[in-house]
Amino acid sequence: MGYTHRMLPTVVVLLVAVMGQSDGRVVPSDLGSVNGTVTNEEGKAVAGATVYANPIDRPIIGIVPHSETDATGHFAVHGLPWGRYDISAKKEEDGYPGMLFEFFARNHATQKVTLGPDNPTTTVTIRLGPKAGKLTGTVTDAVTTAPLNPCVEFRWASDPSNSLTGSGLVNAKFSVLIPSTTDVTWKVWLDGYKPWYYPGTTDKSMATSLRLQPGQVKAVTIQLQPDATAEQTGCGMPVGTVIKP
Repeated sequence: MGYTHRMLPTVVVLLVAVMGQSDGRVVPSDLGSVNGTVTNEEGKAVAGATVYANPIDRPIIGIVPHSETDATGHFAVHGLPWGRYDISAKKEEDGYPGMLFEFFARNHATQKVTLGPDNPTTTVTIRLGPKAGKLTGTVTDAVTTAPLNPCVEFRWASDPSNSLTGSGLVNAKFSVLIPSTTDVTWKVWLDGYKPWYYPGTTDKSMATSLRLQPGQVKAVTIQLQPDATAEQTGCGMPVGTVIKP
C-alpha cells in the first residue's frame, strides 16, 4: 500500500495460523462470522468497500480475513475462529485508506468484536471517514528526465516513530493517500541519487512537513539529483507489508 496507482494489496504478515475465508464451504462449529454495513460520512451505504477482520488476541500468517461490500453496502466475513477482532474498512479510490496501518489508524476508533460459543455472529456498522489527503505527481532523473521508482518515507511530525516506509508507494507516476489534518514529513531516495525532502530540497535541515485537509489533492513534481557518492541504502520492505509480533 497503487492507488490510482492504488496502494499495494494490504497483506499483514502476522506469524502462526491462517484465518478461514467464506467460499461456500461448511465450517467447523468453533468458527463464527462478522457482518454488517459500511456507510460514508453522510450515512449512505458504500458499495465496493473492503472490510477487514483483523485478529487482535493471537498471531496468524496469511492474508487478513476480509470481504467486499455489495451494492447495498452489506458485507459478511465468515470462517473466523473464536477470539477478538478489530473490524475496519477502506475504499482508497474514494479517499478512505485502510486502518491496518498505524500510520493511518492513529486517533481513529475502529469496531472491536469478540466471537465465541455464546456470540458466534456479530453485526456492526462501519462508518468511513474522515477522508485522507492525496499526493499526486511524478518522479524523474533531474538530468535525463528518465522516470524513477524510488524509496519513500512518510512520518508523523509529532511522532516520527509512526511511519510508512519502503518501496512501491510512490512510483514514477503516483497518487498516494496520507492522513489528513496531520503534519507529515516526506523523504524520497534512490541509490545513486541525493535524497529529496519535502518541499523540494536535498538539504535535510531545510525540510518541512505538509498538512492536507480531508479530500485535498496536492500535485508535486520530484526530480532526483544524480550522485555517484550517495550512500547505498536500498528501500527495505515493500510498502503493504506489516509485521506484528
